Amino acid sequence: MKKILITGASSGIGKELAKNLANKSKKLYLLARSSNKLNLLKEELEEKNSLLECICIKYDLTDTGNLENIVENCDVDLVINCAGFGKITDFLKLSDKEDLDTVNVNFVSPLILTKKFSEKFLQKGKGIILNVCSTGALYLHPYMAVYSSAKSALLHYSLALDEELGHKNKDVRVLSVCPGPTESNFFDKNTQEKFGSSQKFMMSSEETAKKIIKAMEKGRRFSIIGFRNRVSMFLINLLPISLQLRLAGLVLKKVIK
Repeated sequence: MKKILITGASSGIGKELAKNLANKSKKLYLLARSSNKLNLLKEELEEKNSLLECICIKYDLTDTGNLENIVENCDVDLVINCAGFGKITDFLKLSDKEDLDTVNVNFVSPLILTKKFSEKFLQKGKGIILNVCSTGALYLHPYMAVYSSAKSALLHYSLALDEELGHKNKDVRVLSVCPGPTESNFFDKNTQEKFGSSQKFMMSSEETAKKIIKAMEKGRRFSIIGFRNRVSMFLINLLPISLQLRLAGLVLKKVIK
């Protein structure tokens, strides 16, 4: 893992992944929308790791039209698709553009990057793509329908593609991880406060990143990050879909009020 591309690198889990992988890499490509945040991270990482080179890429993944340029210009061994965003709200309050942006960032852009880098890695002979999905991909989410659907699509695509790649070259992998709710800027402060006492069960971005790296290093095709999240997903999926929907709807409806 000498050369790594991380999307969503300016904050949250992506930023913590960059920090934790800096000492294992000689070149980090850091991609996000905020050039200021990227440059601050670059300074911090290069100051702590004298042999490390960080390259900042300012790019908005709602734009799916120029991703091939990123693939062409990033000579890497590992790609981590970590960018993501979503809102907990009534679907009527979201514009068509917001819905499409959510799908593009959480599914279409990582799909394109996954496919193009898979092709590149097959030519190269090896490489890993790690797609950061979500426990939101594992059951139905009223009031987050577009986000959870997009993450579910990314998870299914990743799992299926990894199986296909296994028949071509076992050294080219697409791995998937599903973290649960995390202390990060994914939710604004007001939304986090509405989760009330359940906030204490959220993992920190730093802890989440470390567990993601551990799962990746073990080469696991699919991992739910965190013991509590694994137990929660097991219990939720014992329920019929109608009850899953009702329970998730009751919880998330409280958040949007």
